[in-house]
Amino acid sequence: MALPCVHNFLSMTTPSTPPLVQGARAYGLTGGVGCGKSTASRWLAQQGWRVIDTDQIAREVLQPDQEGYKKVVDAFGPSILNKDQSIDRSRLGGIVFSDEGSRNRLNSILHPLIRAQWHSRLQQHRHDSPGRPAVVDIPLLFETGVQAAFDRTVCIGCSAQTQHARLLARGWDSMEIERRRRAQWPLEDKIKHSDLVIWNDGSEDLLQRQLARLPA
Repeated sequence: MALPCVHNFLSMTTPSTPPLVQGARAYGLTGGVGCGKSTASRWLAQQGWRVIDTDQIAREVLQPDQEGYKKVVDAFGPSILNKDQSIDRSRLGGIVFSDEGSRNRLNSILHPLIRAQWHSRLQQHRHDSPGRPAVVDIPLLFETGVQAAFDRTVCIGCSAQTQHARLLARGWDSMEIERRRRAQWPLEDKIKHSDLVIWNDGSEDLLQRQLARLPA
């Protein structure tokens, strides 16, 4: 599949439909690892959007006083714990990104808890601030089948070369990068299923100019 260039951004939309509820739109944001979802979310937050970060929610549900903590420790054992009894996310990641069965087990525990949290926060936002647009950053948006919860879905993409360079800069080696990429849908599939596509292969200014064109 030919990946889009920035000039195609607004042309890659579905026909206009009204929001699910009256007021500002709610977007589901997804994309490949290292494509720039977090950078996009930070900029939207600076512009006054309500941003709900499911990676942050995942950290919250793994805190020792949360239901997710007990379920994950029961499933994977005490070897994933730090000395202070917090979950070592790096060690847990090493397990689940190396074995599909382990990854599916973790997802079956965490995804319902994470979804309940972001859905509740989005509904509360719609009630409290109906005129303020919202975005929920969900790396596995299509994989978990939650796209119907949003007025629009947006995919942040970039070339494989740019993605690889960014992930190397995080300190990941090529094997780790490939493991993480295989744990998600291919980028071209995310693009195909999204209402809007933002191509983040250039400068941050170019990314921001595309984000500024999102209908609120």
